[in-house]
Amino acid sequence: MMRVMALVRPSVLHTPLILLVLVGACHGQGPDRKDVLQQGAHLVKPLPGLYRSTTILTAFGLPGAAPRTSDMMRDKFEQVMPQAREFCLTPAAAARGFQNVVRQSEEGDCAFERFVANAEHLSARMNCRSEDKLQSIISVEGTAAPDRSHVDIKIVQSGPSIPGGRETISLEVDNRRVGDCSTGNPGG
Repeated sequence: MMRVMALVRPSVLHTPLILLVLVGACHGQGPDRKDVLQQGAHLVKPLPGLYRSTTILTAFGLPGAAPRTSDMMRDKFEQVMPQAREFCLTPAAAARGFQNVVRQSEEGDCAFERFVANAEHLSARMNCRSEDKLQSIISVEGTAAPDRSHVDIKIVQSGPSIPGGRETISLEVDNRRVGDCSTGNPGG
């Protein structure tokens, strides 16, 4: 199953950096690898250090499902939200910046429809399909600075495995540098 599908499972709704939100196992039909790398090179590189990442659910909908099913699914998300975790960003990982995202994006059946970035802003949209006939459209709008990032993610999924055939999930992810990494937390 594609990594982007993990975004809809409440147990794994966390994202260490604005760029890693796009680790959607995608390869380009819109912008190609070279275009994405060129755009990604515009983004400010994060500072190494210890970061706190917080993910919150801002909206959830199953418009075609029975109200009880929709409420039950929303409750599952709300039980694990917000999610917070800390991670260490090493100097090597900070220097790589966007490169890992592109490498990981070549591993699945997705296509970027749009990918535009400048030093402080990212706007992307990708379309993904999985083997179980699930289609996902992931839209990302984000801002970044050397010591923090914020990203809004909207995921619209449709397929036979979804109650009512369609669901919409909206998330906000904030990452803030909170200090230096400890020697026992080497990071990635």
